[in-house]
Amino acid sequence: MIDLAQRSKQLRVLALVGAVCTTSAFADGQTTCVPSENATKAVYWGDLHVHTQYSLDAYAFGATATPSDAYRYAKGEPLLLANGSTSKIDRPLDFAAVTDHAATFDLLYLCTDPMNTDNDYCRTLREARDNRDGRTLFNDYLLPIVGAADPAPAAICDDKNFSCSNAMANQWQRTQHAANEANEPCEFTALIGYEWTASPGGRHWHRNVIFRGSTVTEQPIDYVRYPEVSMLWQQLDAQCKAEDQCHALTIPHNINWADGGPTFAVESEDRTLRTLRAKFERLAEMHQEKGNSECMPEDPNADAADCGFERVIENVAKTRLSGPSKLSAEDAWQQTRSSYYRTLLGRGLQTYQRSENRQNPLMLGAIASTDNHFGTAGRVAEEGYRGSIASLFSTDEQVLNNTQFNPGGLVAVWANHNTRGEIFDALHRREAYATSGPRISLQFSAGPESACAAHPRVQKDHTAMGGTLPGATQAGVYFTVSAQMDHTPLAKLQLVKGELWEGELRETVFDLFNAEEGQAQTCVAWLDEDFNPNAPSYWYARASEIPTPRWSKLLCESLGKCGDYPKADRMIEERAWSSPIWHLP
Repeated sequence: MIDLAQRSKQLRVLALVGAVCTTSAFADGQTTCVPSENATKAVYWGDLHVHTQYSLDAYAFGATATPSDAYRYAKGEPLLLANGSTSKIDRPLDFAAVTDHAATFDLLYLCTDPMNTDNDYCRTLREARDNRDGRTLFNDYLLPIVGAADPAPAAICDDKNFSCSNAMANQWQRTQHAANEANEPCEFTALIGYEWTASPGGRHWHRNVIFRGSTVTEQPIDYVRYPEVSMLWQQLDAQCKAEDQCHALTIPHNINWADGGPTFAVESEDRTLRTLRAKFERLAEMHQEKGNSECMPEDPNADAADCGFERVIENVAKTRLSGPSKLSAEDAWQQTRSSYYRTLLGRGLQTYQRSENRQNPLMLGAIASTDNHFGTAGRVAEEGYRGSIASLFSTDEQVLNNTQFNPGGLVAVWANHNTRGEIFDALHRREAYATSGPRISLQFSAGPESACAAHPRVQKDHTAMGGTLPGATQAGVYFTVSAQMDHTPLAKLQLVKGELWEGELRETVFDLFNAEEGQAQTCVAWLDEDFNPNAPSYWYARASEIPTPRWSKLLCESLGKCGDYPKADRMIEERAWSSPIWHLP
């Protein structure tokens, strides 16, 4: 019999290894914490995708939280929502970033707080929100800004009486101030960020921009003024200099709705652009409330066991803006599949092999976050979830008729201390992983022998998740996966391998561990007997819990209406995914 309370306590102790004694502040973002003797890396939990009332869509559907409120919520304080309910996270986070849509910073600063501009444009916006007409605001105000291939600023920016440039700068300053005020070195890390929101034709080519310290660009680099992802990287490269203590990451998310396109067109990019992509784009958000983006099988009729987890393909905004696809069903499937996480890893291997300078621009570590729009950072529990952005004032029946979304996930990093510098650097080196919500402790490494006795401290001759095997690696590589449960026992450990050989990309899923009744912890060292030292490859680990009731099942059961809503009545096997390890001969 597993003592769940004791196991949860043990995991929290693990997360506190190296706890704070004193702090020592150096250059910006480089605060260090004096650890306990013989401390090892600890796992820290965060959410890097959170919206507040500073995002137009969040404001439209009833968000009242400010960035400061969101950071307080992440630390464990309750938050009163606009429908009168109170939300509180079950456990505080260790780090978070508020990532509001930069494209509407100016509009919201002028029309809502603090100025409340009294003109027809702003008055209509506020009245629609007060009348709970979020759909009108989303369709008539937001989509024309971020949903156009040739975007234009908000209509109010055409009025010479207002300076949208000043409004943008002021909102950006307020965003920074909230993060800097919330940041508590060694206790809680608040990273400065925003979202570059590109939705041409309803497709999601979004990036969250995350900064290492308090030195950031003067203005956010938003989609309206810089409508290509290459422009985002070029401007970051020009404005955010390492010698000025400025460092940034751009993280694609909701890539299940990217639907192909130039956002990942590495095959046609030149060397300069691939280098910029590789510099800034070192992670991908593979799980969030709008669905999971791990993989789609090449065959649409394939068994969904591998790639069917929280699958959400339907995109209402794309249908509205672009209309029905003109592609065949098979071609549409392959186009959608082309931007999923596992496919991107394979495209990176192919680009590496074809490029003259042996460059892999798609070495993407795996993270997850919530993408919630009410400032409830890290709110991932199935119990009490009621749907996505438009659900705040929905009835139970309306919620049960739209159960495709989920509470989102969390990002975990293995770092020495909980500071901006340490958390960012762990993200940068891809020593990070994703979960669909539970705080499963997951380690993944590769080396000449088993590392089960060494985790969570990775041996010197082992490569940690996010890394690349040494160039001289030959046969005899052991991949060690160790996992510890959160509240629910673990049922599976799997290893996903992608290998490129003689022009063919092969994907294989290996079962390392199965326990139908579940187990509290496990460690498996797996020898890749088919390791080919001449084949570009990647491997990543996946852990799954025993099935538990999904949020929709909990809701329909509480109402006694599961028979009326069969799509809601289902279980879920919560998961965790490590960042990959690569072999690039």
